[in-house]
Amino acid sequence: MVAVFDLGSNSFISLVIDGKREIFEDVAVVSTISYVVNRRFKDCSNLKKTFSEMLKSVHRFTRNVHVFGTAVFRNTENGDWCFEKIKEDLPGKVLTPEEEARYSYLSVRMDDEINLKNPLVFDLGGGSLEVVNEREWVSLPLGTRRIGEMSERNFRKKVDFVKENLPDFQGTPVGIGGTFVTIASYMFGKWELSSVHGSVISSELVEKLFDLVKKMTPEEIDSLPFVPHGRGKTLKSGLVITLAIIEKFGDLTVSRRGYRYAIAWKLEGAS
Repeated sequence: MVAVFDLGSNSFISLVIDGKREIFEDVAVVSTISYVVNRRFKDCSNLKKTFSEMLKSVHRFTRNVHVFGTAVFRNTENGDWCFEKIKEDLPGKVLTPEEEARYSYLSVRMDDEINLKNPLVFDLGGGSLEVVNEREWVSLPLGTRRIGEMSERNFRKKVDFVKENLPDFQGTPVGIGGTFVTIASYMFGKWELSSVHGSVISSELVEKLFDLVKKMTPEEIDSLPFVPHGRGKTLKSGLVITLAIIEKFGDLTVSRRGYRYAIAWKLEGAS
C-alpha cells in the first residue's frame, strides 16, 4: 500500500492505493500562489498546516508516503525551500515539466477504465497546461490562474488566444484536473467523482455553463452544488481553456485521475 501527495497551484491531493485498487483520496482546494510575492514564497506555514492535516488522514492507512510538487514550486525562486518545509523528511521531489507531462500521460494510457490507445492528454493546473501524447509533450503557461490574469476580458477573444497557442499534436483528447471534473459534474448537478470519470465534455456544455456563471462572483459560483469550495475563482478561466481545446481537437474525455496515479501504480509495481 502506498500514498502519493500531489501539491499544486490550486489544490493539494492525497491518494492511497493498494495494487491498482484505490483506497482513499482527499482534495484540499488551496490557493498556493496567494502565498507568493515577487516570485518568492512569503510564508509556507498555512500550506504546511493543510498538508499536516491531510497527512493525519493518510496515516490511517499507510506510512509509505511520497510527496510531489508541480509548477508553483518550479516557478518560484524559493519553491524548493517551501516544498521541503511542507514535506519535511518524506520522500519525493518537485517534478520537472517533462516528468509531470509523462506521468500524466501514463495515468491515462494505463487506465483500464478509459482504455484509449492513443490519448492526447491535457493536464490543467493553475500555473500551466501540459499537453502530451506518446511521442510529444509541451508545458504551456496557460493555467487557469494565468488566463484569469489576462487583461483581455472578452470570453471569445480569450478562447481564440488559447486555441492559437495549442500545439498541433495528434490523439484523442483527455482532460485531467479539477477544472474538467467540475465542468463534467455540471452534467450531474453535483460534485460527482464516481460518475464523472470517462464522461465527455462538449462545446455546447461549456457554453451553457459559461452562460450560467458569467455574471456570478467567485463566491456565488462556489455555492453551486457541483462546484467544490474554492474552485469558483478559476472556473471561468477553465471554461475558456476547455472550449479552446474542444474547438481544436474535439469533445474532451474527462479523467478524474492524474500523474499521482501513474506514480502510485509504479511505486506499487501495478503497472
